[in-house]
Amino acid sequence: MIINRDPWSAIAKKGLAKTWKSVGFDPSKHTVSNFKSVKKALSPAKLIEATGIVESITRVKSSAEIKSIREAAQITSIAYERMLGMLKPGMTEQHVATFLASTTRELGSEKDAFDIIVVSGTRSAMPHGRASKAVIKNGDVVTVDFGCCINGLYSDMTRTFCVGTPTKKVMDVFGVLYDAHMTALDAAVSGVGAAELDGAARSVIEKAGYGDYFRHSLGHGLGYEVHEFPRVSSANKSEAIPTGCVITIEPGIYLPGKFGMRIEDDVVVTPNGPQILTTAPRELVIV
Repeated sequence: MIINRDPWSAIAKKGLAKTWKSVGFDPSKHTVSNFKSVKKALSPAKLIEATGIVESITRVKSSAEIKSIREAAQITSIAYERMLGMLKPGMTEQHVATFLASTTRELGSEKDAFDIIVVSGTRSAMPHGRASKAVIKNGDVVTVDFGCCINGLYSDMTRTFCVGTPTKKVMDVFGVLYDAHMTALDAAVSGVGAAELDGAARSVIEKAGYGDYFRHSLGHGLGYEVHEFPRVSSANKSEAIPTGCVITIEPGIYLPGKFGMRIEDDVVVTPNGPQILTTAPRELVIV
């Protein structure tokens, strides 16, 4: 068997596209160099921009696709709970990330969904900080964000926990975050506007005085890519979320120089509310 890592040259060599009249392509998925290769291989077919054509097809997931995402979410949830049982002060963020990566593989994940986020102490105020050599200490707030892959479909989960007894401030802020998260879950029904769903969580956080510290959108579509459409954002005022769409709900509050926290669940949107795929405890666990 000959493995050809350049599919476009193979198409050109075999003349597969000689009778094609037009071919749609998504410019957001191609580099200039790749586009040139595609154009040459498919000549004389006319290339037509079709931005978002794939996302419009895959936005609503089939039962088989949801089953795979559910399995990936279950692996993520189990790995998180196992991690809580092994973590001790003195470990590094990288140690925790390595444990999560190896555990999810043992449980059947094909690969990490993205570089695993483990941030502790003041670093937890970094929404997308990667695991570092920072040592986790007693009293630290720790946020982990990771996902798995089953049959090419992804999960994406975030949880926040505390090493040792949390301060009153940590408990108070987490209470606000938890209320915002649950409010958004209650609002996640078929046909809800993306901006409206974002606003359900954001209004709780703003009312508590932390609006300036929720610095990203509420969530995003999930499936064959970790970040798919629709954007569950205050800026997305034109889209409603359809039945069968899998999205993340992930409000966060980040206080620079102090701590940060986020809760993220993967849910299937239905007319009766969300089917929650990530089952790990979302409460503030103390280890």
